[in-house]
Amino acid sequence: MLDEYLNENYFKLKDIALNIAGSKEYEELLHFVIEELYKCDQIRLREIIEKNQMTFYAVRVMMNQFHSNTSRYYYKYKKFYEYHTTQTIECISEDKSKSTKKQKEEIEVKLDWIEEKLKDLYWFDSEVFKLYYLGKENFSLSEMAKATKINKNTLYKAIRNVKTYLINER
Repeated sequence: MLDEYLNENYFKLKDIALNIAGSKEYEELLHFVIEELYKCDQIRLREIIEKNQMTFYAVRVMMNQFHSNTSRYYYKYKKFYEYHTTQTIECISEDKSKSTKKQKEEIEVKLDWIEEKLKDLYWFDSEVFKLYYLGKENFSLSEMAKATKINKNTLYKAIRNVKTYLINER
């Protein structure tokens, strides 16, 4: 029953995944969710299909998997990329006097790329990110909140939004 549903609605689900995840991750999301559906209780899925609620159910699973930081999809796909992008940004922000000329040139290219991408973002997010990662002050989030009198959660969300944007732009 699930096979029939997926054969008939694959392209519809593909479009939905594209709307949820964007052009870079939608295929991974769709195929991950299909794999998860096959792991579910097939009797329960048959009931959902018979009630014509399977599309809604599949969309909810996609949304939950894509937007949750505790989902299996997050740990399998997104966390890896977030970690490596964060490490790159942190390496760029450190001044390493032992770096070779070639490494410094590579860092400059990455910094130029980040600066270019920051121009596309909302000014607040961009400035918070620059201050936090690229600034000379080496503020912690708490210190930054005290100095700017902006709520720590607001600053965190701005930094997280920029990180997510940079990850998706790679």
